[in-house]
Amino acid sequence: MNPGVWAWVGLSWTERIRLVLEEYGDRLTDISIFGWIVAADGTLTETFDPAQLDTYREKWPHIRFWGCFRNMDDPVDGPYAIFEALRDSATARANLADQVQTKMFDMYPWLYGVDLDMEGGGNFRSEDSEAVFHAVSDRAHALGKKSSGALPALTATGSVGGENWVRYKELGAILDHVSIMSYDFAWSGSAPGPVSPGFWLEQVYDWAASQITPSKISMGLPLYAYFWSIHDYPSSWGATRRGVSGTYYSAWQYFTGARPWSDSGTHNAIGWLAYRDESSMSLWGYLDCYDWKEPTAWENITGAVAGTFQGKDYVVRYGLPGGVPQWSIVDNSAGNSLIAYDFRADTVTAANGAQVSPKVGYTLTTEIIQREPVAATIIDDYATSDGQLSNIYVQPSGAWRFIQATDTYKQYRGSGELNFNNNFGAQSLYAQARFQFAEAGRFGVTSQGITADVTDGGHLRIMQGSTVLAEKWVTARPVGTPAMTGRTVLALRVREGSARAYYSTAETSIPLQLKVDVTPPGGPTGFSSTGDAWIDHIYLGDGWLYQPREAIEVEVNGQTKVLGRIPRTGVTWDSANRFRPDLDVEESETRQINIVLDWTYEHWKDLPISTGQTERVNIRPLDHDLWLGRLTILDRDGASIVYFNDATSIAHWQGRAALEWGLQGVAMWSLGQEDVRLWESLAGGELPAKTKRLDE
Repeated sequence: MNPGVWAWVGLSWTERIRLVLEEYGDRLTDISIFGWIVAADGTLTETFDPAQLDTYREKWPHIRFWGCFRNMDDPVDGPYAIFEALRDSATARANLADQVQTKMFDMYPWLYGVDLDMEGGGNFRSEDSEAVFHAVSDRAHALGKKSSGALPALTATGSVGGENWVRYKELGAILDHVSIMSYDFAWSGSAPGPVSPGFWLEQVYDWAASQITPSKISMGLPLYAYFWSIHDYPSSWGATRRGVSGTYYSAWQYFTGARPWSDSGTHNAIGWLAYRDESSMSLWGYLDCYDWKEPTAWENITGAVAGTFQGKDYVVRYGLPGGVPQWSIVDNSAGNSLIAYDFRADTVTAANGAQVSPKVGYTLTTEIIQREPVAATIIDDYATSDGQLSNIYVQPSGAWRFIQATDTYKQYRGSGELNFNNNFGAQSLYAQARFQFAEAGRFGVTSQGITADVTDGGHLRIMQGSTVLAEKWVTARPVGTPAMTGRTVLALRVREGSARAYYSTAETSIPLQLKVDVTPPGGPTGFSSTGDAWIDHIYLGDGWLYQPREAIEVEVNGQTKVLGRIPRTGVTWDSANRFRPDLDVEESETRQINIVLDWTYEHWKDLPISTGQTERVNIRPLDHDLWLGRLTILDRDGASIVYFNDATSIAHWQGRAALEWGLQGVAMWSLGQEDVRLWESLAGGELPAKTKRLDE
């Protein structure tokens, strides 16, 4: 059986779409007509005339046509308000079912089924959401029709878009078919990257195929491109995002030199190299980039190391695990750390044959991942060893032991008290543990006589002795899971007149949960658990001083520039690159910029280099834990990084969808944006009686 080929039609109606429908309909098995929008009361409004498809229905009788309604076009509140209204109202859902019958199936009886494209709905109202699908699907089935749903992409850990109302198993039981929208992992507002990265597709379909009968599933794939401008900050051209979408052929025009990066006359028409990403099989490349380096292509390196995450290389300087002498605050300033690269911005050949370079000058753009500042380090212990457990900690009423859980993963396991083996006096401190509940109970962090503790059920408190100073409910955590799963992060910051409790399920961001004004009475700093707990990371830092993780210094031809430093107000810096809030406030209150754990771009505009000369670029990582990615020498007036799919990309994933997961096929968004060569590479859904040879 040939894999199914599903495509959406109706977002636009172009000559290219009509060409594909006329010439390559034998390659299509299903067409979803993106032709109706739904209102909050369930009313459908037609936005595309399905009669425009009559010619192609007659020519290709094997194609199954579906009527698709969407909730994307609310001018005020967007899709969320419409989805909320449908989830809230049984009357609206009943009206929607009636509308599907009268405005789809009664008017167009040749429709094979109905396709629901319900965007938004970020909270966990799963049963209410499923009621919308039930209402429509039940009516379709009563009329002898089928139902399909375009569902967000989920892995076992949830949706990258936060649409965690989706339960694949339940929706798979309601619907006859699902198209999983496994695209826009990278989008216009994110860092550049593959729109459907390979590692993510593997995670999505491993999970989906375990929850839904695989033969019901179509793998959603993008036919379009994304262009991210990376030569300057978006505010310089009046934008908030770097990215815009485009078709395959728009990318093809730029990379072949058929048109310049800009039509304003500031750029030459130049052909640029495109590469194939090994993971996603998508194409990618730079426009108006005159040299670039992977972060690992250094000439020399001191005090930093390389790593790889999700197939992408980076270089990082890690912080020190403890101060010298012990219990002092670590000096995590850059010291002699340095990474050196050689660049050469040569002329390139324009489409007219001329050797050209940028008309004005160059920009150096660096990829970096910034992180929120941390309390200046005193101890950073990843459950290091049995000796560390004995030397750094005391157990006044505890039974803690060191466990080598795997070849590379370690834990301290036990219950009772585990305190630091030092008298800190009245020093303000920040103490944090990442742990998991091996048994049900209460885990706590204590400093200066103040305790923050939490139960596996999510009851979080700040205590002074037996007195509860503040409390709330947070996310509950599993009990008795395998090592490294279900981990929890609890932290306590105690200053002279305040205490704060922080709680999260991951160390990437640990938000403040409770704050009280209190005078700490004094006492040891450490951890405790009423039941067996497994700790894999303990962090102790100063209660006032912060170490930023955001900036590098670049040196070229004797000139230097700091990139990535976030402006702050109401702080005082010290000589070791640390800052302290002048008032008893959260670090986040000293800045107006959110720190997002994603690749971002920093720029040195008008870089002091010359065309045709090899130039040494020295990178000094001012802060630890900052990841440095690719470095590019760009046209200062405009340059992009582009990711796009071609025929090879789609054919690759069509084969894997069928052979690895047993899926029904692929679902492509959307017809008219693709590399038309795709249709020659796909096996026919049904071949007509006579087909033309490709060489005729």
